[in-house]
Amino acid sequence: MSEPTRTMLLEGSRTSRRRTTDRPRGWLHVCNGLDPRRDGGMVPSILGMTAALSGLRDDVTIVTPTPSRLDPGGPSPRVRLEGPETPIEEAVRSAEVVHLHGLWQAQTRRGARAAIAEKVPYLVATHGMADPWALGQKYWKKRLYLAMVESRNLRRAACLHALSRPEIEHQRALVPGVPIGFVPNGVDLDRFENLPARSELEREHPELRGKFVLLFFSRLHLKKGLDLLAEALRRVAPTSADLHLLIAGNDDGAWAPFQSRIEEAGLSNRTTYLGHVSGEAARRTWAAADAFVLPSYSEGFSMAVLEAMACRLPALITTACYFPEADAEGAAVVVEPTAESVTRGLFEMLERSPDERAELGRRGRALVGREYTWHRQAERLASIYGWLAGGGPSPDCVELR
Repeated sequence: MSEPTRTMLLEGSRTSRRRTTDRPRGWLHVCNGLDPRRDGGMVPSILGMTAALSGLRDDVTIVTPTPSRLDPGGPSPRVRLEGPETPIEEAVRSAEVVHLHGLWQAQTRRGARAAIAEKVPYLVATHGMADPWALGQKYWKKRLYLAMVESRNLRRAACLHALSRPEIEHQRALVPGVPIGFVPNGVDLDRFENLPARSELEREHPELRGKFVLLFFSRLHLKKGLDLLAEALRRVAPTSADLHLLIAGNDDGAWAPFQSRIEEAGLSNRTTYLGHVSGEAARRTWAAADAFVLPSYSEGFSMAVLEAMACRLPALITTACYFPEADAEGAAVVVEPTAESVTRGLFEMLERSPDERAELGRRGRALVGREYTWHRQAERLASIYGWLAGGGPSPDCVELR
């Protein structure tokens, strides 16, 4: 079961006094909100990003137009939270650089319009929303909004922010000619050290004892490929008697159809659903797993994949997770987002020896530790902010064309 969460209605007492200079310093992040249940993987991405940035400067702010529902621990105490009563336009006016998160939502429209009016440089992080699969959902509605609103917001941006190398091409297809900064998500490795004993979750869920626990840890949304996973389980289960699927994440409409498929396959007793977990409950969940799976049709750059690798778990992911580096490093089993490919990948994972799976996990951990810590990503973002605010040559992580 999930831990209690604390709801933070960001009231006036949290809002610092307005600054009085013409252009005060400040790195401002604007997002729809910080509710892990509603806003998904964007929340840990933004919280990790801003926490790391606040270690470099003490004037990092997040503004949201909706109330935030934060898990225990929440954002770094060094990061100022404002909203929903704080006008986005006022916050933008007092910023040095504005970082907008997401597409198709009011905060990007309002933030971009204010930044253009005030001549404040701004970035837009699309968080996978420019992916062809994602664009195909509600296609005509998005095309109309793109033509009327979002295209202008993206064209006028000083820089776009891509979380993966394929996302660079997705953004380029929407708005050619705008500089794009490649800065992936990251992890705080310390959070995944000294995990609890596996027995802690097994006491709550004794059905996990003695099983090979395959963990799906993500929002339960159509794009996460749970239909592919259900089919793969149906095909693999008869020859893998100890395989047990553990699911953690908030239901965003995909649980009922997945549950129906599992029931039809007679596998209900081989599936455990925890719901949303966070904090120490999340650490217990990671500790109980033998392997991780994310069979997505579309991702920005999954925080869950990085966290699984930080835990040294062998991972099965799809090419739509946009992590080609994991494939190149032999740090994950990477397959196409089809039922056949996910099934083959699951068979491959189970057929590997324990030592081979452990080696896969070690390679994943090494890759994350080398390239995907939040400290490293914060340095890259800070170099982009400094370039946008002060000019000079562009950083190495920026592609101008």
